[in-house]
Amino acid sequence: MEVVIVVIVALFLYLLIKPKSPIKRIKSKEEKQKEIIKAYENFLNDELTGLSGDEYIQKKTTLLKKISKELHNNLFFDEDEVRSIVQNLAK
Repeated sequence: MEVVIVVIVALFLYLLIKPKSPIKRIKSKEEKQKEIIKAYENFLNDELTGLSGDEYIQKKTTLLKKISKELHNNLFFDEDEVRSIVQNLAK
């Protein structure tokens, strides 16, 4: 009986003392959208760095098609938002 009490007290103390996992802040839809758009901007800039002429245009077109397809499958964006984002990236 005493062993059971000691085990219960030890378990209780362990649960009180153990390090708690940090609480993650949930991002809003707008914050997540901005984060995704910024990642695509950085990706596009990185991929197009050093290219020029026809190679630049061909690569940019291919990447914009890929980005558009990925954004269409993303739950955070509707059709109009995707169109607007791709147009901004194309500039």
